[in-house]
Amino acid sequence: MAEVTRRGVLRTANLTVVVLLACVLMLGTQVAGAGASTASSKAQAKKLLLTLSDMPKGWKKEKGSAGGGSSNFPGATQLASCIGVPASLITSNPPEADSPYYENKAGTLEVQDSVSVFPSAKSAQSDYGALANAKTPACMATLMNGSFKAQILASAGKGATVGTITVTRADPTDFADGTTGLVMSLPISEQGVSLTAVITAVYYVKGKLGQQIDFNSYGPAFPTSLAQSLTATALHRL
Repeated sequence: MAEVTRRGVLRTANLTVVVLLACVLMLGTQVAGAGASTASSKAQAKKLLLTLSDMPKGWKKEKGSAGGGSSNFPGATQLASCIGVPASLITSNPPEADSPYYENKAGTLEVQDSVSVFPSAKSAQSDYGALANAKTPACMATLMNGSFKAQILASAGKGATVGTITVTRADPTDFADGTTGLVMSLPISEQGVSLTAVITAVYYVKGKLGQQIDFNSYGPAFPTSLAQSLTATALHRL
């Protein structure tokens, strides 16, 4: 019974992560065009993603996982207004490739990688600037603890509770020079079992390319040395 309950809490945590990361992934710049250029951009981005062979021994692709955020972000206007950027910056959707979610054997650690191809280096820098903006952590926290929390609880099911979601700035020294990122923490309880989910989204740009690596932990902290190693591997390919 304890293991069943634990899996239920992990499921609730994963649903929460999907909503949180959908918000972060929408900090794009330009609306991408359709057709061959988009397809070729996605093919280019796919070659740069982290793969299962980059993960520690014993890790696996998470069953039923599919990377990527939703292009429908109802909180765009509120978030953009809070940060002080145009709403079009938040709702844009450049060509993007996403890895599956990779997880450790216990299912307590996850990694997911996304690479976007922007129309120009200037557009990529605008995207980076929105994430690096000093107002972004507090604005994200306000949004996550508002209407998004109701969505999370509705998806999580009866009996689950989610505490106050905190959003802070990631320390670039924990990952790599030139990166920016957010650390989102939330306490989750279900049927008397509690844990804290921590989602760290690390972002980097190089030319027209933008890369976001998500390090998710459910209970035990994500090892800093592993996050540094995977970040270095990913950025080397960019």
